Amino acid sequence: MNPERGIYFRISLILALAGVLLLPGPGKVQARNGFSPMNDPALRESYKSARDLQTIFRAVYDYARPGVVQITTESLMERPAPNGSGPATPQSQGSGFIIDSNGWIVTNRHVIGDATEVTVKLHDGRTFTAKVRGSDPLTDIALIRVQGAGSLDALKLGDSDKVKVGDWAIALGNPFGLDGSFTIGVISAVGRVGLDSSGLNFIQTDASINQGNSGGPLLNLDGQVIGINRMILSPSGGSIGIGFAIPTNEVRYVIEEIRRNGRVDRGLLGVSVDYLPAKLRKFTNNRGVLVTGVKSGTGADLAGIKEGDVILRVDGKTVLQPGELVGLISRRKPGDKVDVEIIRDYRTIQLTVTLGRR
Repeated sequence: MNPERGIYFRISLILALAGVLLLPGPGKVQARNGFSPMNDPALRESYKSARDLQTIFRAVYDYARPGVVQITTESLMERPAPNGSGPATPQSQGSGFIIDSNGWIVTNRHVIGDATEVTVKLHDGRTFTAKVRGSDPLTDIALIRVQGAGSLDALKLGDSDKVKVGDWAIALGNPFGLDGSFTIGVISAVGRVGLDSSGLNFIQTDASINQGNSGGPLLNLDGQVIGINRMILSPSGGSIGIGFAIPTNEVRYVIEEIRRNGRVDRGLLGVSVDYLPAKLRKFTNNRGVLVTGVKSGTGADLAGIKEGDVILRVDGKTVLQPGELVGLISRRKPGDKVDVEIIRDYRTIQLTVTLGRR
């Protein structure tokens, strides 16, 4: 597609969604004999709708911007700096958002990594050294805190279960260090699974997300956080309109656990699993996962789960793929008992497993 026509098509689509009708003809609006379509009475309501939507976007930005921070980290690496002056000190940048006026900030674990120093820059330009409260490797969530900044503007966590495909999606963060960048798109899909080993159901959006947006909020039109921007799918490393955010409802308990304990205690079943081979998928109607290994001494081993079994359900919930099993077990505590329905030799068996510690 010609780049200029492509740009015109995208603008036309956005305006059409806002209730604006573009006049047919070339891609540029031209005045004829002093007349402009912006002054056409027939288009007055359409332009008003577009400007109303623009006003909403501005309001969301003004409301949410103070709650979004830029995060810079430094960490020592066991290798000499290029000039031979000592250990190298690599820096990385990301985003985060304030969830409490007392300075609690959510970000991605991969943003802070094993940093020796974490610096937070607020919207007003002030910078503070943050303390890392803890993180969760499975969900890639981290919680940090700044103190001495006074009462901060916190963002509200929205209900991500209400998010629907086609909803507006707004990303606010610091791509490539450009703090306070505001991009708009729509929800492209919900419940994306299998993107990593977390078992999370990701939100997909075409709102532009790039390096440095990680850990920042994905917002709805009410300025509520519906997701934590996590990663993009891109052959080039830049945004191609396929970004993924962790739904807030998937990690509320993670945030609270880290806040209370500095970590998340998770249950361990003690098996490795894979997708079912074709012959078993036909028998189970595409339900269940194949047990490819059982760790000795774990709850699964003691309950009698064996390699080659098919795990069909956990506590009555059907397991369709390996990530779902991880998600179901990771939400349970060490010592919890779970009912596991398996298939062995084409027979159904009910087992109760006491979970270990992950």
